[in-house]
Amino acid sequence: MIVRVRVYVVVLVAALSVIAAFPRAAWAADPVEVFIDGRDPAFVVVQGVAADASDQAVSEMEGYATLDGVSMVAWTQFRQNAETLLGPHIVKNEYPGASIVLGVVALVKKYPGRPFAITWNGGLAVAFQDYQHAVDTHKAFLENAQVYEQRRAQTPGDDPLNPQNQLAALLSR
Repeated sequence: MIVRVRVYVVVLVAALSVIAAFPRAAWAADPVEVFIDGRDPAFVVVQGVAADASDQAVSEMEGYATLDGVSMVAWTQFRQNAETLLGPHIVKNEYPGASIVLGVVALVKKYPGRPFAITWNGGLAVAFQDYQHAVDTHKAFLENAQVYEQRRAQTPGDDPLNPQNQLAALLSR
């Protein structure tokens, strides 16, 4: 288990180092825009919009982007200002060493068109169950932070939102 976590960390650090080393580089197949939906207090959804996205999909996203808490930003603006755009959605960072914002930038780059979410506690939501877990834990935290702390998962393997459980695997594919 420890070896696997170390391998994931090494892969994550390597991937994030490449991104950090070339912050202004023109990447092949970069998304042209990024859709950000921060209406739910438990998570903020981020999805890249590829140049070849259907007109219908882009039109739908642009329609949602008129709502409070939803926006469409240019890929270069997102990449350069991701911490400013996404950081405020993290209420309590339970994974301070995970570099979740940089990880999500890398995921949006690698998988344009696929939604990812940063959760209220600095976690990563990929599947429906992750989003639901984020909603449930956020509610529990708001109801009684002390009880939440006593009951929350303490080991990375037991915590579905812990970025170590998914980020490195998704970036290494």
